Amino acid sequence: MSHRVLLVDALNLVRRVFEARGGAGDEEFVASCSQSLQRTMTELAPTHGVVVWDSSEPTWRHLLDDRYKANRDPTPPVLVNLIPGLIQRFESIGISSLTIENYEADDVIATLAAGVASNHGEAVILSTDKMFYPLLIQGVRIYHQFERRFVDVDEVQAKFGLNIDQLVDYWALSGDNSNNIKGLPGVGKKTAIDLLNRHGDIQTMLQRNDIKKLANAADEVRRCQQLVALKQDVALGINLKDFRLN
Repeated sequence: MSHRVLLVDALNLVRRVFEARGGAGDEEFVASCSQSLQRTMTELAPTHGVVVWDSSEPTWRHLLDDRYKANRDPTPPVLVNLIPGLIQRFESIGISSLTIENYEADDVIATLAAGVASNHGEAVILSTDKMFYPLLIQGVRIYHQFERRFVDVDEVQAKFGLNIDQLVDYWALSGDNSNNIKGLPGVGKKTAIDLLNRHGDIQTMLQRNDIKKLANAADEVRRCQQLVALKQDVALGINLKDFRLN
């Protein structure tokens, strides 16, 4: 394999460290994040890497649904104020940062990962966010930094009782509380799993037109699909060689 590209979900990493370290001083916290990332880079030995941050501006998902993530507490101001120092510290250990305005880090990472995998490279996403799981079927790998292991496809399928390629439809039907996506009224997790096990996917259900809950809410379920599916076509304007590691 020609290259291994490490794609770091920045806020997922630093918020986990922030929550774990509680009252740590600013410098101690920044150092802990840097040490944690450097340890992972040593373990995985990537040839390329980038730390991807969320845009500070509203994203296309907020425009599609103003309730998106409305249930989440904002990033603590003290952590927001530390981001410039974190970016600088990460650069000092040899890994650059990237932000694309109006896009979440998830979409940028998914676009990079899909591009790397399609060109026979190895994309490794550093995150505990379950929304990356659908990328596993494309040859993308996910590394759980805090458990120091790769996420296993069989493990994910056993956890949800579905195939990896059904997860987007599962969240579209049942909703995703972490992002304040409601899903379809009256369709909980068990019903969503049952529908997908019987029919395969939402498109097949809509074509059959015999599931009343779905037939009466086709536009809503398609909107939910848009919200939960990660974009893989973000215009990045970058070249992989920009993120070569020493």
